[in-house]
Amino acid sequence: MGRALRILLGLALMIYVTPVYFRVSVRIAVGSLLLMLGLIGVYSLIHIVVSRRIVPFGPFLGAIVANGLLVALYVAGASGLPILGRGKGQLAAVTFFGVSLVVAGVRAAAGCEVMAIPSLLFGKHAELACLVFSPLDRLERKLWSKHRV
Repeated sequence: MGRALRILLGLALMIYVTPVYFRVSVRIAVGSLLLMLGLIGVYSLIHIVVSRRIVPFGPFLGAIVANGLLVALYVAGASGLPILGRGKGQLAAVTFFGVSLVVAGVRAAAGCEVMAIPSLLFGKHAELACLVFSPLDRLERKLWSKHRV
């Protein structure tokens, strides 16, 4: 159920945001795509830090930091800042989150969705909890374990 919800929500976000790329200027569209590449880089660094336990993040604290970064980018996108602003940050954050949800759903990766792309690149799951889907994943595992018995 969590897997299907991730895919559906991700597809809904991508369907919502795709027309925006055709309505905004090329400069904003390219800027948001470059920000998405930057997000992949930053989340890859977070993946390395978490997986090698360089900084002792707990799963929930790491999830708050990871999701906080995406929220901060979205909020900064509403500003007039040269790199992040004028909608570039918002467009990048929503697109990145939509793609991450689909990747997490297709891979059946439990945990923090924003780490799904780096997990795919490194071939190793990042052990961060998801603020929304982790409780649903736990409930689903519990129901499946009772059903199999």
